[in-house]
Formats: sequence, C-alpha cells, structure tokens
Amino acid sequence: MTLVTETIRCPYCREKIAVGAIRCKHCHADLKEKMQTKPSPLARYNNFRTGFWAGILFCVITGLLLYFQIYR
Repeated sequence: MTLVTETIRCPYCREKIAVGAIRCKHCHADLKEKMQTKPSPLARYNNFRTGFWAGILFCVITGLLLYFQIYR
C-alpha cells in the first residue's frame, strides 16, 4: 500500500482523491472524461446566484422600459 500525498477534489462529490485516479472511491464516478476536458472560463458563473441576479436585472430593465414607454 502506498501513501498518496497529492490529492485533488472529485468534480462530482468534492471528496479528496488521488491525483491520478480514474474512478472516485466515494461516488464511483468515472473521472477519465472529466479530467481530460478543461472547464469553460465562464463555467464558474453557472450557478444559482448568477441566475438569480440576472433575473432581477432583467425584471428591472424590463420594468424601466415599460414605465418609460407608458408614461412618456
């Protein structure tokens, strides 16, 4: 048994796994495909908070456009 000192986080369950692992020992996800592709630079913005604020901004802009269209 060897001692693994370098670890990374599984992209699916976020548990620590060895750097060269091809399958997560916690969630049993196949890591071959995930490790070969690089994430998009915009992938970090793909979350609930960004979508929420984008929705709020859309509603505010739409409301302002309607307000100025009606009361002009």
